Amino acid sequence: MPILRNPLRRSKTASSMPQTQGYPTSSEFPYPYKPKTEIPAKKFIEFNDANFATLFWPSVSKPKGRVLIVHGFGEYSRLQHRLMDQLALNGYESWTFDQRGAGETSEGKERGRTNEFHVFNDLDHFIELNYKETQEKGIPLILFGHSMGGGITLNYGIRGTHKEKIAAYSTTGPLVVLHPHSAPSSAIILVAPLLATFLPNFQINSGLDVDAIAGDPQYKKFLLHDEPLGMPLIGTLRQIYDFLQRGKQLDENSDGYVTKFVKRPLFIMHGANDTINDPAATKRFYNNSTLTDKKLEVYPGMVHSLLSLENDENFAKVFDDYREWLDSKFA
Repeated sequence: MPILRNPLRRSKTASSMPQTQGYPTSSEFPYPYKPKTEIPAKKFIEFNDANFATLFWPSVSKPKGRVLIVHGFGEYSRLQHRLMDQLALNGYESWTFDQRGAGETSEGKERGRTNEFHVFNDLDHFIELNYKETQEKGIPLILFGHSMGGGITLNYGIRGTHKEKIAAYSTTGPLVVLHPHSAPSSAIILVAPLLATFLPNFQINSGLDVDAIAGDPQYKKFLLHDEPLGMPLIGTLRQIYDFLQRGKQLDENSDGYVTKFVKRPLFIMHGANDTINDPAATKRFYNNSTLTDKKLEVYPGMVHSLLSLENDENFAKVFDDYREWLDSKFA
């Protein structure tokens, strides 16, 4: 989930954020989806001075492929349970990790502490790990990214070290350009490079426009009380600047940047009513792409988090499209 409502203009430091005392805990407002398969235990993997929380969810049948999930800003593995459970029920195993700066990998003062090098170096490492395992099983590795993770995924298909090891790419609500509802002011954008350079680890509270993120009342309630791992949404100036620049590369398409996407199938899903990441920018990226095997679905009436925080009916529609696309390539 990206920053909301001009956060650099309105933000507070982490130390001045409102106290959560008196609010119900997330145990009183649990993640609304109850998996039909057993929730696997997390595994911690040390790499490059970080201890990553990871989650592998096996398929209930012989796997047709493995989906590696790259989460959005401020997200962590629990938000992927519904998607991972449904993939398992439909013959796909999945794997995800709390990125550096998020979730159980980076709590408290470490929230948001990452940069462009770590984002892609960490992903390189985990793609290598997953690729080795999928090669041993004889199944393809599919990369899926949501929001900020969608921007990472699209950039990885262009400049990722192991981009050719990925059999297909997929995203929901990718961060190409923030919607005007969420974008920082032009003045903040002007000074952002200086802030990111001289105060890279300065934490800010991004705020939460829950109506823009979640399309279902139960998930909205969950998000509002999802602490300490998810709420409040905290990032650093370096992290935010980097993911905005990442999206800018995708949108500006300088020197045909987008046309360098590796020749692999690509499926992009976006809510038509998304006011976090602009669907119009996603369409520009799609139109600039020269891939022949590409698909874009824009869903009327849906908002940002299509495969994690939408109501059951909308989730089922989007997931069925995703499953059918996966099966058309790998079943």
